[in-house]
Amino acid sequence: MIQMQMGGAERLICDLARSLDRRVFAPAVGWFVEGSPLAEFEELGIPLFHVPKGPGFDWRAMRQIARIVRDERIDLVNAHHFMPFVYAYYAAKLTGRAKLVYTDHSDTDVRSAAGIWRVVGSGLLASSDAAVGVSHGVAQTLRSQFPLRPKRVHVIENGVDITRFTGGSADVATLRRRYGLSPTDVVVGIVANLKKNKNHLFLLRAFREAHRDMPSAKLIIVGQGFPGDPQGSERQIVEYIAANGMLECVRLLGHQRDVPELLQIMDLFCLVSYKEGLPISLIEAMASGLPVIGTEIDGIRGVIEQGVNGWLVAPDDIAGLTQALGRMLGDSERRRTMGQASRRLACERYSLDRCIGQTEGLFLSLVRGSKIERRESRVLPRT
Repeated sequence: MIQMQMGGAERLICDLARSLDRRVFAPAVGWFVEGSPLAEFEELGIPLFHVPKGPGFDWRAMRQIARIVRDERIDLVNAHHFMPFVYAYYAAKLTGRAKLVYTDHSDTDVRSAAGIWRVVGSGLLASSDAAVGVSHGVAQTLRSQFPLRPKRVHVIENGVDITRFTGGSADVATLRRRYGLSPTDVVVGIVANLKKNKNHLFLLRAFREAHRDMPSAKLIIVGQGFPGDPQGSERQIVEYIAANGMLECVRLLGHQRDVPELLQIMDLFCLVSYKEGLPISLIEAMASGLPVIGTEIDGIRGVIEQGVNGWLVAPDDIAGLTQALGRMLGDSERRRTMGQASRRLACERYSLDRCIGQTEGLFLSLVRGSKIERRESRVLPRT
């Protein structure tokens, strides 16, 4: 289960709930873990439902979802990630109340449905209404993992609100001073929660080498760890920074709401994960006009054009990442031209308007003509 903490999936859900056409849709959001919703969701002014879930498989949580769907007259449930999809199935399909759409954000999550869960998932998906991958790679994994009819699988690539990342709304010099950065510092940034998959230690090791040749370079890490998370990496990150004397050149900023402003103080963006679906943070950096460096993996290699808007490096290739950092840190003109290419590619391929339009089209194609068609459709994006 994902948490009510802002990551890429939550950011997309928040944008969807904010942007769906309210003349047609009346969105609501439900979630399992963490009792209190984030301020970003509270500000939407829509119904929010926390479903407490106990350890293991919790039938009470499943029944509570069903009550919400019934009482709120929900017409369509959009379950994000595999286990929320399993829980939502009873509410949407066995009660005969709502259409059900399963959206997944990574190959890893799809493949985690192994053994009995793969058998269960195959059965549930066979009678669901649609499955969505946030990239062509994720959609292909859905097709390979489950016996789905081709017309049931859709690709709706992630999108971001390009207008939020146009820059110029903040005093960059003032923002830099706030975080102890000077106008001459060359700032490398990463926006990713502190999890092993995001591979922050790889970036730290390469940045340590590059910093020796470029003492004005600074690294800012935006994202948080979660207590008790077995995949968390916060402790290792903090220990590495302290043990290697990097306290002056690395800033750990934790969770930040003002990501568009923080991207304005960066000169270069890195995302060096082991696995990704289609990372929102990378697209946001490109929309901000930043050159980007990423690992050569599915989900990232399709976003970065080698030598055009950035560079791809093999996971854990410290020499390769150090070289890529050095190539960019010392060349402001290259950063400028690659940043312009990033902005152009983000606008052409990854706008939120496109993502919203495709999502609305899918939802309406499922609801229209069904026995539950009404003037207003209630949609519950499950997180």
